[in-house]
Amino acid sequence: MSRNTARARARIDQLSDELAIGAAIRLRTDADQIKAIVDAVVAYLVEEYPSQDLYIPSAVTYPVDEIRADFKTMSMRALCRKYRISRQTVYRLLDSEV
Repeated sequence: MSRNTARARARIDQLSDELAIGAAIRLRTDADQIKAIVDAVVAYLVEEYPSQDLYIPSAVTYPVDEIRADFKTMSMRALCRKYRISRQTVYRLLDSEV
């Protein structure tokens, strides 16, 4: 087994462990009880989407009213830096209903 294969396997195992812990906390159960299910889900993802990065969306809520107010006085670059968001996110928030 190559070093890269060992590293990839370790990352997959680490992801599986983290997901099992998170699921156990959410479901209020023991992580060992759901480990087999989580391992199966991770194995499926690895087989179906090989060599792809995992995208985990943010659960952040943005202060839309503040962003709208700052949009009138700040540059786009400063606005993005202040709220740590992309231009696309700024425009999406500005277009959203209040």
